[in-house]
Amino acid sequence: MNSIEKSLAVMRALSAPGGPHRLADLAERSGLNRPSVHRILQILVEGNYARATGDGWYAAGLAMRALAGGGDADDIAANAESILYELQKSTGHTVHFAVRAGDAAVYLAKVEGDKPYQMASRVGMQIMLHCTSIGKAILAALPSSEVDGVLERTVEMQVASHKVPDPAELHAELDAIARRGYSIDDEENEPNVRCVGAAVRDASGSVIGGISISGLAMMLDLEQLNALGPLVSAAAAEVSQRAGYIDLNRALA
Repeated sequence: MNSIEKSLAVMRALSAPGGPHRLADLAERSGLNRPSVHRILQILVEGNYARATGDGWYAAGLAMRALAGGGDADDIAANAESILYELQKSTGHTVHFAVRAGDAAVYLAKVEGDKPYQMASRVGMQIMLHCTSIGKAILAALPSSEVDGVLERTVEMQVASHKVPDPAELHAELDAIARRGYSIDDEENEPNVRCVGAAVRDASGSVIGGISISGLAMMLDLEQLNALGPLVSAAAAEVSQRAGYIDLNRALA
């Protein structure tokens, strides 16, 4: 088997009923040796397609469940629904919730704004990480080496309309995002559209995705985006809490 066939074999084994699964069982079910399965699992864990549950046991991750249309991802989206609607109600703008899927993110929920226009986004659509508010919020929570890996792979499949930024400039922006708690997409992903986003974490503290507010650039200038940032960050914190995350800094404040 080539590398793609091997990865698909492990993903099929991982998505079998009765998980989490032992490494040995995944190797037997996929027909691969344990070292090969372990290497593939590490890549899947980094992309949120798998999650390690401890002591050599693995389960399907949120990204895999999102693509399959079920599981924990749907549960988190359902639990977040009232928060997303409240954020839309308080701002009037379109609200999105997405989870990371490897080097991209996938929209799981969308609440259309009350403006006289609709955003082109849709549930199930994939978005890039380096040029979207949700994507940059996710990247801001990752180790620098992992961000560099995402950029390198993105360059390989890059399209002209989404130029990959200089790594040093992006890292500086990600540092600023981490400090203030929200990110901004200033017409980087789509002309005439601006967004502000914040990261969502799961019970383990890992960043799994994010939420955002989006609107036409003529109705959302940068000053307004920065004013909305804390609202989005607070909403993302609520979604994280419902996903089981406990922010010790907030809890002890």
